[in-house]
Amino acid sequence: MFQHITLYHQNEPNFNITCDLHNTCGVLYKTYSAYKAHVYRQHTSELHLKNKPNNNSNVTPNESQQQESMNNLDIGLGTINNADDTFDFITDDIESILVNDDYETNFCNPALLFDSIHNVKSTSELLLIIKRSYMMFLLELREQYLLPQGVMNIISTYIVTLIRHLELLLEKKAFLPSTDIYSTSTSSLPKQNQKIIEIYQLHEILNDLSNIIESISKNNYQFIKHCEKHFDYTSPEEILLSSPDEDVMHGYFIPIDRTLSSMLKSQPLLLEISENIQQQRINVENDSDLMFSIRDGYHGYRFDQDSLLIQLYLDDIGLTNPLGAKRDKHKMTMDDIKAQRFFAPIIENLNKLQLHGISINGIHLTFSFSTVVADNLASHFVGGFQSCFSSGHFCRRCYITYPEKNLPIPLSQIPTRSMIDHDDLVDKIINDPNRVSLKGVIGPSPLRELIGFHAITSLPRDLMHDFIEGICPMIIISLLKQASALRILTYSENAFVFY
Repeated sequence: MFQHITLYHQNEPNFNITCDLHNTCGVLYKTYSAYKAHVYRQHTSELHLKNKPNNNSNVTPNESQQQESMNNLDIGLGTINNADDTFDFITDDIESILVNDDYETNFCNPALLFDSIHNVKSTSELLLIIKRSYMMFLLELREQYLLPQGVMNIISTYIVTLIRHLELLLEKKAFLPSTDIYSTSTSSLPKQNQKIIEIYQLHEILNDLSNIIESISKNNYQFIKHCEKHFDYTSPEEILLSSPDEDVMHGYFIPIDRTLSSMLKSQPLLLEISENIQQQRINVENDSDLMFSIRDGYHGYRFDQDSLLIQLYLDDIGLTNPLGAKRDKHKMTMDDIKAQRFFAPIIENLNKLQLHGISINGIHLTFSFSTVVADNLASHFVGGFQSCFSSGHFCRRCYITYPEKNLPIPLSQIPTRSMIDHDDLVDKIINDPNRVSLKGVIGPSPLRELIGFHAITSLPRDLMHDFIEGICPMIIISLLKQASALRILTYSENAFVFY
């Protein structure tokens, strides 16, 4: 009954059914997905309870039966084609997602991934290979083509439906063997090479395949668990950001030690990193003017020469608001409390990595935090500085004020920030009930507990924005003024006039 509903009625717009697989059930369902989930949860034993056909049945027809099979197959395909009209809206949605003229499609050859399938003799091993190949297919749809879970479930449902149709077709074409089965056959193959498969075995194989497909893509939780088991997939850890009296808000992160362990399992990659570090040391020793990393800088003395450096990248989330008066792209950041909650498990993970390291293939690796790479806005946010650059002490490197930025003040006369002064300002702000900002500092950094981090030494300059938005405009203005003075070009109200 369930098989019939799956084949012929699952996509009906007015789907309505009362479960009668058990006398004590009688639950009414108006969607196939809810009915299917109920059956697999409550009636698994009834679902897989099948009577085996006669063990002598086979699927090797003679010539007349082969012709009849082809005719019936044409009729069956015609019936399926007529039913395709009810699936057009789903097919159109899938095609609209997959079709992209600007996207280069690379198809993976399963034979290259599972070339050992011909050497497998065990049925369980062969089913495992099929399971892994189908999981690889779903991973490609999910990660490369970004298909949602609902579309993947539709694909799996159609594959299972195809297998069920194939099973019904083979069952109808099976027949009892007779003594003259080979004498009436006109096959060109030798008689001893013709194999007969018993229909109950075919039922079991197809049923196992269908169960594998359905179990993999049944829901996102099962899919993730299978990926963790077969592909060493690491699920993001959930961080609760909201307070008990607020709407629930979560953040997610993947532990850095697990990511590094997965990456550095590759022996060639680890060897390439080691050789690159060694070559940099040799080049710096031969030429003191070279600087390849922070090891070669003013604060490089605090890093262990045998440890690998960890550099973090931070940026704000950009949101686009297409409605309302402010139709533009806006920056989105967290408040101080949510930022501390978000960074707390990340800091704990990084500190553990720096203290204990990781062992990969018998090699113990140590790590040291170096810097946080970010633009000026994100650096000020994570460093505990003011995010307004048009007033007050806007610089995180020195104590210059906004009115003084265009004055010809020598750099030697501008007081620079130091670690001791910054810590004193942070302590004063923490002890102040009003939390008033002091000299551009608004509070402690959410990364304050990270080993090796300090807001003064761990946030390098944003060279790209400083150059493009600071130096380049000044140079262009100077060039235009000089060109105008030399009469190379003149400036009118609406256009440049070249001579």
